Amino acid sequence: MALARRLAILPGGLGGLGSSIGQKLRQQGAHVAILYAPFEAARRDELLHAGYGVSHPTDSIRTYQCDITSPESVQSAFRALKQEMTPSSAPSILINTAGYVSLSDMETTPADETMKHLTTNVLGPMLCAQAFAQLYFAAPSPPPPGRIINIASQAAHVALHRHGAYCASKAALLGLTRSMASEWAGRGITSNSVSPTVAWTALGKKAWGEETVREAFLKNIPTGRFAQPEEVADATLFLCQDSSGMINGADIRVDGGFTIR
Repeated sequence: MALARRLAILPGGLGGLGSSIGQKLRQQGAHVAILYAPFEAARRDELLHAGYGVSHPTDSIRTYQCDITSPESVQSAFRALKQEMTPSSAPSILINTAGYVSLSDMETTPADETMKHLTTNVLGPMLCAQAFAQLYFAAPSPPPPGRIINIASQAAHVALHRHGAYCASKAALLGLTRSMASEWAGRGITSNSVSPTVAWTALGKKAWGEETVREAFLKNIPTGRFAQPEEVADATLFLCQDSSGMINGADIRVDGGFTIR
């Protein structure tokens, strides 16, 4: 399997796109370390079972509670992760899937909502990437090729109505990805992003399931449908492969052509 003996770290890996990506990684032999938010703690086992078919952590899938917007919490989670790492699984993949979005008119968007977008969608990936890079660079023996993939959005490329803070945060994530790509590729870690349109997850169905809302949005997607979680996961998995080593600082749009118009 292509990713055997690799450890993939997934902030936001419980549920939604995160679990779809985690499943694909495990199918290719990777071990998975999931960083889940404190508000998910009471449902951790339920979400593990729904997303991965296991009722509790195992040797190949471990979980760590982590507030990705807190430097102390991120460092604590990565210390615990380092202590539990096995020689047979090298930390070589980080996929930042955690994110936040809320809708409001630009002129009335509360300052704390803007900050929540920026801390979750920009600061969080930055803190996790720093911790991952430090772990990777400190490896006692040459690790496998390093990969960072940040899950961005079509909102990083176009203005979406009532998504001002979200658009700004995801556009910033693309800039952050390019900076990671520039600074770390020479030390073994490539960095890229994936920008999906609305993915047909449980959350996507809740937000866009009403027929008139759904049909109005689909008119803007040339392929005429939303993205399936597996399609986003496949694009992410492609960037994890050894054969993708010359793809660095790129963004793959899994949006059915939404952003070409």
